[in-house]
Order: sequence, then C-alpha cells, then structure tokens
Amino acid sequence: MEDQPQSFAASTDEAVRDVHAPIEITDQLLESPPRVLAELIEERPRRQGAIVLEQLPADKAAGVAEYLDPKTAAQIFKEVDPGTAAVIMVGMNRAEAAMVLARMDPDDRVDILGYVDQQSHDELLAELDFAQATETRQLEKFAPDTAGGIMTTQVTALYEYLTVDDAIHQLRKLSQELEQMFYVYVIDRIGRLVGVLSMRDLILARPSRRLHDMMIKGVRSVPATMDQEEVARIMRESKYLAMPVVDERGILIGLITVDDVIDVVQEEATEDVLKMFGAGAEERLNSPWQYSFRKRVVWLEVNLATAFLAAGVISLFQNVIAALPLLAAFQTVVSGMGGNGSAQAMAVTIRGMATGRVDKKLLRKVFMRELIVGVLTGICIGLTTWAIAAIFYSSQNGFRIGVVICIALIFNHINACVTGSAIPFVMKKFGADPAQSSTIFATTFTDCGGFFATLGLGYLLMDWLKAMPPH
Repeated sequence: MEDQPQSFAASTDEAVRDVHAPIEITDQLLESPPRVLAELIEERPRRQGAIVLEQLPADKAAGVAEYLDPKTAAQIFKEVDPGTAAVIMVGMNRAEAAMVLARMDPDDRVDILGYVDQQSHDELLAELDFAQATETRQLEKFAPDTAGGIMTTQVTALYEYLTVDDAIHQLRKLSQELEQMFYVYVIDRIGRLVGVLSMRDLILARPSRRLHDMMIKGVRSVPATMDQEEVARIMRESKYLAMPVVDERGILIGLITVDDVIDVVQEEATEDVLKMFGAGAEERLNSPWQYSFRKRVVWLEVNLATAFLAAGVISLFQNVIAALPLLAAFQTVVSGMGGNGSAQAMAVTIRGMATGRVDKKLLRKVFMRELIVGVLTGICIGLTTWAIAAIFYSSQNGFRIGVVICIALIFNHINACVTGSAIPFVMKKFGADPAQSSTIFATTFTDCGGFFATLGLGYLLMDWLKAMPPH
C-alpha cells in the first residue's frame, strides 16, 4: 500500500476495521491495485465484495479474485451474476480459478461454467480433481431450468441396512464434510430413495435397530427433469427446507434447498418481466451491447409490424379524422386506457400461471371475471371521459363526442381485459413462454381495437356528431 496516497490508505484501514460499513464505490477505490481491493473486501460481507467485483473491468476483477483466499472468492462469486462471474473467472489464472471452483457448491459451479466458452470450460475442468470434474459433468447433463440443473449433489443419505449406532457414527463423519444437513435420507442397496429419518427418533432408538425399521416411508421427491418453477411451487406449498431429487429409476442423485428455490423465484420473476417487454431473459446491466442488441431487435421488429397494423386502422378513417379532429385526439385516450387494462389482466394471469393457481378448469371463470371487470371499468372510465369532454369541449360538440368516446372505452376495456388474460394461455398452448413479449401482442389488440371502435363509431355517427345540438 506504499504507492497509495496516505489519506486513501488511512481511509482504507478505517474501512477494514468497520467491516459492516458499506463500501463506498469511488473512482479512487476502483483505481487502487488489485491487492489493496482484495484486502478491503476479504473481511467484508460477501455481497459487498460482489458489488466491488461487478463494478470493475473484467481483467482487474480477475486480478482481485486471484489475491483472495479461494474459499472467500467462492463465496463472493456466489453473489455475482453467473455471466459476470464467468467472464471474471476466464480472465484468472487457470489454477487459481480452479481452486475457487473447487470450493463452490456443485450447482453454483455448474451455473458459472455454463457461461464459459468451451475451451476455457475444458481447461478449468482439467484443473479440478477427478471426483469434482466427474460430478460437474454429471450435473451439466441436465437442462439449467430443471430440478437436475439447480440441485446440489451434497445430500446426506444412509443405507437402510445400517444400525442406529453405525448411522450416528457416519453422520458425525459427514458433518465434517457437508456444510449443512437439512434431512437425512435413507436409500436401498442400489441407491433408490426409500425413506427419511427423524433425528429425534434416531437419537432415542436402540443402537442395534436397523434404519429400515424406523425410517419414515413415502418421502416426497421430484424427478430430475421437472421444471424448476414446478419444483419451487411444490416446495412453497409443502414448506420443506429441502427436496430430494431422483432419476428415472428412483435413485437419489441430489438435493434442492430452500435457498435454491428463492434464487429460482427471483430468476423467473426477472425473466418474466424482461420477456414481457421483449428483452432477453438473461440480459443484465453489464451485458455486452452485442448481446442486448440481438435479444431486443427481433421483438422490436415484431412490435414495428404490429404498429403498422394500428396505423393501417387509422388510415381507413382519414375522412373521419379530417371532419372530427377532437375525436381523433381522444382516440389515444381509448387505446392508452385499453393498454393499461390489458397490462393489469395480463399481470394477474401470468402470476397465477407462474404460481400454479390457474389451470384449464379455471379458464371460463377467469374470462367471465375479466369480462365483468372490463364492462365495469369501461363504464367508470367512459363516464368520466364523457364528463370531461362535455365540460371542457362544449364549443366543439364535446357532449356528443363524449358519448362516442364513452362507448369506445367500454368496448376497448372489455377487449383489453379478455385479451390480456387470454394471450398468456394462447402462447402456452403453442409451446411459447406465456411471458414472452405478451405486451407486444396485447398492445396490438388494444390499439387496433381502440382506434377501430372510436373512429368506426365516428364514421357511423358522422352526421349526428357534426350537427350542432339546438341551444
């Protein structure tokens, strides 16, 4: 630290002493040498260290990580976005990076390696010991959004033929190897899950009693191929701290913890929000511009096509717009309010689908409810708009224009609520993600519906609207 200004050194020493104080990210801090940054974040909460690494250029972040204790670095990388962590790790010395990977939970290790290029991936695995490399390759066989993709292989399991005395002896040995034991599962001779143990019963049982005779049978498990959202729903409903994962033969192969489920819920919520607006599900603030461009441009082109549909509807009624400019001004209110109503209905539907609370049996009830909500909200908003038009635009025949706008708003709110709740189901029916750019298609319905209703009514009632009422 001799090459640093004295004031910076003093402030750094003070910050290190107060390990719970947030690290202030300044240009001076980010420009300090990797060794100094490593010393600063070594004793800090891991999330603070992750924030510092995410703010640094990848090459410098890699240098900082190399100065960290491998166990500390592994804990910090767990808090970093996997894509960013992969970029940093590729910039590290292979041996140093492998030592960090070796100290990570298997599922976290696989998450990061999933973002690494093939050559670097193979080089990193070659640095791991045989058991860890084999374990990693086994986990990589599962899709990242399945139970197998988010599970850890660190699961406490004992053979059913063991005695209580032998089981307690093995648990003492395993407690030194595993960081946490949520449940103790029982397996048969070929590894099939057959039960789970009560720790109270295990401690109080006779030393010579077999686990087979005292285990709780019928333990719930999930297949490795199950979608992670379904796993999260099951664990949320069952209130389990962990869920065993089995293969197609019922052999216990891993464990999903409540921490993994929390990560899944956050990840899925983020993906759904991004997808609803046509962004890439894995796009982050620090994603390369090329990646962001590729993920966004396709859906923007789709959005452009749907915008031309709305423009085409307007072009059909140019004579109405020329004759009734006030009506044309209010058409944006009709389409805009329809868009808001559609977004509300769609958000409720997608959330219900994500939590498993909406299925085919509820479809009719959902659509009927949205129809009623659309009618009532359309009437309320329509009458309010009618009153505004009548009061503030009385000189432009605002009363009669307000009648048309009111009817158009009722129609478009019904259209918005019904289509907003239906679009996610339609997309799921065709095998697409219900959240994928739903707003783009919903906007098309509400814009076209709103413009057509407003200008179409204006065309039908042209003579009545142009005639000034008698005073």
